[in-house]
Amino acid sequence: MAKTILIVDDNAYIRLALCGLFKRESDFEVCGEAENGKEAIAKALELHPDLIVLDLSMPVMNGLDAARELKRLMPTVPPLSRARAWVRS
Repeated sequence: MAKTILIVDDNAYIRLALCGLFKRESDFEVCGEAENGKEAIAKALELHPDLIVLDLSMPVMNGLDAARELKRLMPTVPPLSRARAWVRS
């Protein structure tokens, strides 16, 4: 059975790219998306994903604060935080 994943990022293009990556893998199924940490908490409680991929820098509630709250509310679901990498040319 595929593991369900919630993708959380304020950038729609990043969410689309991450969803595309996970959809190519038969072991994963994207069950939902959120634009900020507050929305992520609500969606996680509704969808009960196996994994949550969080951006660290988001408006409303950042990924670090959301991960802390998610860990408190859903201790068995591992939040995977990711930061944007900027390359200066």
